[in-house]
Amino acid sequence: MYLVIAVLCLIVFFVIIFNYLFKELSNIITIKQVYTVKSNDDKYFILSLFLNLSKSLGNFFPKIKLKVIDDYSGKINEMIKTLDDPYTRLNGYSLLHLQIISAITGFFLAYIIAGFDILIIFCSIVLFFILPYIKILETYKKKKNSIIKQLPNLADLLTVMIGSGIDFNNSLIKISSILNGDLAKEIVVVNSKVSLGIHMQQALNEMAQKYNIVQLDLFVKTINSALNSGLGISDSLNKLSEQLKLENASIAEKKAQEAPVKMLIPMVLLIFPTIFILLFAPIIISFMTSGGL
Repeated sequence: MYLVIAVLCLIVFFVIIFNYLFKELSNIITIKQVYTVKSNDDKYFILSLFLNLSKSLGNFFPKIKLKVIDDYSGKINEMIKTLDDPYTRLNGYSLLHLQIISAITGFFLAYIIAGFDILIIFCSIVLFFILPYIKILETYKKKKNSIIKQLPNLADLLTVMIGSGIDFNNSLIKISSILNGDLAKEIVVVNSKVSLGIHMQQALNEMAQKYNIVQLDLFVKTINSALNSGLGISDSLNKLSEQLKLENASIAEKKAQEAPVKMLIPMVLLIFPTIFILLFAPIIISFMTSGGL
């Protein structure tokens, strides 16, 4: 019991430490990018060092024709293509290299702390192996949810601006300077493509294909159909905004209903055993020292 609790506490501790160190590293990289004089050196020197070290493995994994590895790499690539720099410098195989290096680090760390304890070493290897994937998945979900939450606001702003007489292209340009967040960045990319001569509908379709979000696909299809048919785009966006708001409200309600169930997991694994130890450990120790019956 004590060993299981110690392992669980160690896992939680390392998850917190890994997340904190990753955020601090991101801040350091951002500060270096902003305040360092631009040179021929790579701004993301730590990530570049890792990528250079993983080139040998990079020549090895693609040669392994396993469906599991190919599917895993494809899944990672689908998530990474929606993220920003420096995540875009990774791919499915390089993330797998990072997971292997992380697992080796976890092995040595567990060996230094707990000695040759098979259970702790195994848990540490598994934990450190999945941490890079968890970070990618967490960042991907965070960006995806941010875009979904901002879509109703974007539809409302477009409705107001188009209703006031501003055309669709200029409305997007103005909105990109008003909105903040991931969706605003994507609008800037769409405006840049349009300024380079790409058709608006094609730029919007490329944005929708990049994320593969149902709400974003519906948003783009509504705009493209209104532009093709010449019907009032303002009315279509207004109805779409109401629909997206209802969907976001239903998603929030569903998460609120799932919260008590999810809270049972840490309570059963961490809180309840600790309470039982605090309550019954003195009784058991007293019983054992007194010689029992």
